Amino acid sequence: MPHEDTDFEMRRHQPEQQALFPTEDLVVPESLRKMRKAVAAIHTTASSPEHNQNLNSRRLFDGLIIVAQLDFSQRGRDFVRRVREERIAPLFEVRISDLARLSGIPGKNFERLHDELNLLYEMSFDWNIVGEDSTVLWANRARLLSSLGIGKGIKRGLIRYSMDPDVLTLVLEPSLWATLSLQAMQGLGTAASYSLFQTAWRYVGTQAKVTAALPTKTWIELLVGKSRYVKEENGQTIISYGDFKRRVLLDAIRRVNDIPALSYKLELKEIRQGNRVAKLQFKFIQKQNIPLQLPVAWPDDVLAVLRAIGLDDKEIENVSQAHSSEVVADGILRLKAAETRMKEQGKSIANRKPYFFGILRNITEGADDVDHEQLEIEVRQEINQREIEERQRKVQDGFNEHRRSLFAAWVASLSKEEKERLIKEYRESKDRNPLLSKSIETDLSPTNTVALMTLRVWMEKNRPDELERIFPNPEDKTIEAWMIWRLGSLSPSH
Repeated sequence: MPHEDTDFEMRRHQPEQQALFPTEDLVVPESLRKMRKAVAAIHTTASSPEHNQNLNSRRLFDGLIIVAQLDFSQRGRDFVRRVREERIAPLFEVRISDLARLSGIPGKNFERLHDELNLLYEMSFDWNIVGEDSTVLWANRARLLSSLGIGKGIKRGLIRYSMDPDVLTLVLEPSLWATLSLQAMQGLGTAASYSLFQTAWRYVGTQAKVTAALPTKTWIELLVGKSRYVKEENGQTIISYGDFKRRVLLDAIRRVNDIPALSYKLELKEIRQGNRVAKLQFKFIQKQNIPLQLPVAWPDDVLAVLRAIGLDDKEIENVSQAHSSEVVADGILRLKAAETRMKEQGKSIANRKPYFFGILRNITEGADDVDHEQLEIEVRQEINQREIEERQRKVQDGFNEHRRSLFAAWVASLSKEEKERLIKEYRESKDRNPLLSKSIETDLSPTNTVALMTLRVWMEKNRPDELERIFPNPEDKTIEAWMIWRLGSLSPSH
């Protein structure tokens, strides 16, 4: 056993397997590019039956990948290019306690984890590209670890390891890594959580940052297929949503939200019809204190094209979490082809960014060809809709500010005794907001908008007549009347 560092007990595999993918291709071979639309997942399983992984082995598998991703996020894209082109295998170093934490492994039995790491080092894995019909489209075999070092003496508690460059190419791309984790117990460990990720993340680049509001039955079928949660009885559809939510949905949401590579978490929105949950929608919520992470595995020239299209760095990050680099490269080529075709017809694309997002949607939905004229119509409609929504938002903001200023002026006009009576009634009310009571009692100045809004909402229920006197005019009551009043006040005659 070679000892390259007296502080580490190193084990290193000799180059024994062919490259995972042909080296002449940038990321993946051309054949895989053609299969892209049918790919459902990348399954990783031990090549030998005697090496079937236990829970901690699967968790360490994910943890080693996370450490590599975090390391490369600091090194930058140029280092990734060197991994691809020069086929270098950098050494990663991590404390065994940190690796256990990242892997979600409780306890401090680190000797047991050393044994698991040694087994992972010995194991060869099948990395199979799997289609949506569960057939293997591309079969590969490679080790996860090409070297492994266990710290000794003053280095005790440290782990060093390296990975094959082709394996690194896979695990450094967020959307591929999340797909890769389908087999892992930690992360996307269920078919439902993978399906939720796959379906929801197609919408991460949308303006509103929400998925489509689909019927509950549709979401159930997307996540678990035909199941006991949806039954047909006497010509009626009976949906056991509560059971589905408790047993499947909440767990799937938690698993997706726990993925470190994703900078958003999903928030469930239930849309009701009467007492029944009729539709489900998911909103993307930015995780706190997560730094911007551009896809380090993507070439600089691809990022440059995306910026030229009009995407900012945040939008590029969103795209990288929703689509693989192959899909994005395909989208760029289709965009250039569309621009060339329209230029020959004496036309131009109204706005390249929404047009590019439209192309990505078409690719994701499996379209071999894009109807460019129809897509251009859709883009123009989308731009017009956004302009309408922006005008509506400005109008709503103006009406809200009008009512806020009127209410703030009314509060300021109250005598000390009147204000004390109002605060006392609020404090003793069962409808008060305990978290904001202190703010209302101590500061009702015009700048404390949250306290004023809370008090106004409370008055709508508890002092409606008085609130009616605060907003006596038609323009104070409805946004439509306010718009007419506002137009009148801006006309030349005024």
